[in-house]
Amino acid sequence: MAVRIATFNANNLFSRWSFQAELPRTVANPPIAELAADGTTSGAGDASSGQPSVVEVVLPDGTHMSGVLRTFRGKLVKGKDPKARAWIARRIAALDADVLCLQEVEDQDALDTFNRDDLAPLGADYRYRVVVEGNDPRRIDVAVCSRHPITRISSWRFWPDPTGQPVFGRDLLQAQIAAPDGKPLHVFVNHLKSNFIADEHTLTAEEVAAERQAIAERRSEQAKAIVQILRRQRLTRRIVMTGDLNDLPDAEALTALRKADLAEQVHQGSTVAGPNRNGTLIDDQFADLSPTIWTHRHRAKGVTTFALYDQIWTSPDLTVTAAHVMRRTQISGDGSDHDPAYIDLDVS
Repeated sequence: MAVRIATFNANNLFSRWSFQAELPRTVANPPIAELAADGTTSGAGDASSGQPSVVEVVLPDGTHMSGVLRTFRGKLVKGKDPKARAWIARRIAALDADVLCLQEVEDQDALDTFNRDDLAPLGADYRYRVVVEGNDPRRIDVAVCSRHPITRISSWRFWPDPTGQPVFGRDLLQAQIAAPDGKPLHVFVNHLKSNFIADEHTLTAEEVAAERQAIAERRSEQAKAIVQILRRQRLTRRIVMTGDLNDLPDAEALTALRKADLAEQVHQGSTVAGPNRNGTLIDDQFADLSPTIWTHRHRAKGVTTFALYDQIWTSPDLTVTAAHVMRRTQISGDGSDHDPAYIDLDVS
């Protein structure tokens, strides 16, 4: 019996709304609203870290309202554009995955709303869905959706690095899933350290090189932590480790995964057609852009790179019958700057 497992970086699947977006729907005449008192925020919050701030507003009729604004690096974090959200929903529906692992999901409410409003109308309703709050200040968490029962979950967000601080910048979310053969599948989803360097344009070449080295070392620590967690549980069979790893499968930073006898499957797969804006499946138009399969395109300083960041690693006892990347239809990305990848397992 086959089980399809997919991974997809949904690229900021947020449900947040700013007051600027919400208030015009209920207030007819300007000024729409003004901040109460001196405009300061109250309650817990740190705008620089992405923590929420409770803001009091006063409507023209004197009505007082409150709400949450969230900023990151000085910018308001808004909900994902409805058209982009609808597009990634069409891509997920076309995947037809039994187990869908997502990255960059805001919270459980955002996931549940996305499933109800965008996926379910397309016939891609996932009964079992879970997000656990992670460590990322921008609230980009990892999630698991499944058609098969999720019987247990574990969050490893507090697993320490050598200094005692959390090693995972987001989380390592573990879900035990009841497969059709009656045996559990142990699915791990992660989002390893990003390659982003803040204010890179202000740094010297030597400083940039040092930052890149530090990033690689951090990913190496994260890969080693994954293996330590597997060993702590004495897990050696029916393991699927997936997510946006922000590195190539053969990268030195991921050596620990290979030494743990896990094998990356997507790199030896092929592409399949993906839906365009209208839902029409379009075959891969970009096969000649890279000699190797890829899920992420990055363009900076006139240089374009293609990389397989979205990966699926499995233990040697699992039989993988197919591995694919669902190719985008426009080069900049279809609702996300990542393409989803999936594998088919034979668990009979």
